[in-house]
Amino acid sequence: MEISAAPPPPRLHPLLRSILYLVVFFGIQVGVNVGIVGLAYWLGDERLGRLSESSEALLLVFAVTALPLVMVTEVFLRYLDRRPLSSLGVRWPLGGRRRALRELVTLPLAVLALLGGWLLVIRALPDGLTAIHVLGLSPDVAKGLSWWPLPPALLFPFFLLLFLIQGGIEEWVVRGYVYHALRERWSPGQAALSSSVMFALLHATNPDVSAAALINIVLAGLVLTALVERSGSLWGATIAHGVWNFSLSCLVSLPVSGFPMFHLLNVSVTGNPLLTGDGFGPEGSLALTVIGLPLAALLWWRMPRRPRQPLRAVEDAPRSTMSAQEDGPPRSPL
Repeated sequence: MEISAAPPPPRLHPLLRSILYLVVFFGIQVGVNVGIVGLAYWLGDERLGRLSESSEALLLVFAVTALPLVMVTEVFLRYLDRRPLSSLGVRWPLGGRRRALRELVTLPLAVLALLGGWLLVIRALPDGLTAIHVLGLSPDVAKGLSWWPLPPALLFPFFLLLFLIQGGIEEWVVRGYVYHALRERWSPGQAALSSSVMFALLHATNPDVSAAALINIVLAGLVLTALVERSGSLWGATIAHGVWNFSLSCLVSLPVSGFPMFHLLNVSVTGNPLLTGDGFGPEGSLALTVIGLPLAALLWWRMPRRPRQPLRAVEDAPRSTMSAQEDGPPRSPL
């Protein structure tokens, strides 16, 4: 097989590129948010105005951010990183569509099991420490949201889609661009920890954030990065991320990263804030830390090492060679 010439080296240190990319991403989000608020004011649309003032507007910001973010990423990859878009993990996981379909079923079940484990721990603690109160269905289920024109039941698939978009964008940014940029010079573990710390810092200004919340977000970043490192794709991490946020917010009906949104039940958790997570939600709970630590350790234990290969050489390889890799042990062209 004829191997093409190696691509030119990237410009700037990967850490500097990552920080610059995060700054641009933050700037895009601020611009989109200001634009939505300004559009609601200019049009005088009460429905859009109510949406722009709600927590759910954050998901709309992520959705609108998608297109400019892809364009900016293309610029970064072409002129700074000098690598193809597929290097972010924007492709099927190793194992192809069969593995992708399997993860579409198994990862949501794993997320629900993780949330169920947290609820069991909170429920098992003495009443003086924590208590869960369920007061029936949320009024949002019967009345809908003030800006929603369709039947309230359709809010569930709508929010699932928005959370998958939101999770996918965060995976694109942190596990896609930042992690793979840092992995140019650092080991997978070092790159995973560094990108996960950056992931936590993106949440540092959220309402009711705490030290426990930031630790849990780092652990979540390690878990999600392990999914990417094992599969060579953002697919599984995007599913797990989006389903977690949707299940926590809309089904378990507690705040997600400090933001309450449309929810099924009228639920409150009282007790020690270190155990309940207080206003940040379960992601700020030390009970989740106890679950997250062994989970992250298990996923990183004996992590298959993905070899570093020339990106363009891999992209030019015959399909038969790639298919053979997909059917074999975990490997990646990254």
